[in-house]
Amino acid sequence: MTKTYIKFLDSYEKELSKKIKKKGLTITVSGKSGSGKSLGAKAIAKALKLKYVSAGQILRNIAKEKGISLFKMSEIRGPEIDHEMDRQSLKLAMKGNVVLDGRLTGWVAGHWTDIKIYYVCSMKVKDKRMAERDNISVEEAEEMITKRDKEDHKKYHDLYGINSYDESIYDIIINNEKLTKEEAETVPVKLVKKFLKKK
Repeated sequence: MTKTYIKFLDSYEKELSKKIKKKGLTITVSGKSGSGKSLGAKAIAKALKLKYVSAGQILRNIAKEKGISLFKMSEIRGPEIDHEMDRQSLKLAMKGNVVLDGRLTGWVAGHWTDIKIYYVCSMKVKDKRMAERDNISVEEAEEMITKRDKEDHKKYHDLYGINSYDESIYDIIINNEKLTKEEAETVPVKLVKKFLKKK
């Protein structure tokens, strides 16, 4: 029986399971744009001495392998690129000793994951954070976040038939709306350690 929640990965998972033996923890961190998931994921990886890998990093590696820029990759990106990203994410999850940061990593890793984390945050706070980070107006940030979230949600539904906003698959939900920068790095680590003690 396969452990991934993404159907098209079943045969690939069966093939890998003959060659790979999981070593160490696999933790996935997901959330919408501007939710603060990357900061938390990096803090968890550092505290638990795990490798940190983001979906963006995987995409950059694919672009490098194809000998094209990330900008060009974004322009031509089709379903086959998403499929390759998901295959690489699943392989990392099955190997273990990693924190995977990406919107779909919890779905891809499925039961290979020891902890699946999902970040939530209000639109108002996300817009403000992105505006400050990217030096753009709050209105521009809102437009960009809304557009990306809608496009990604539709893409994942069309590609895999899943609701990427479904929080029921996750073990820990983190609302970092009111967390300070220091708390945003310490709270996720505390929650993960507490969860692991109960397992």
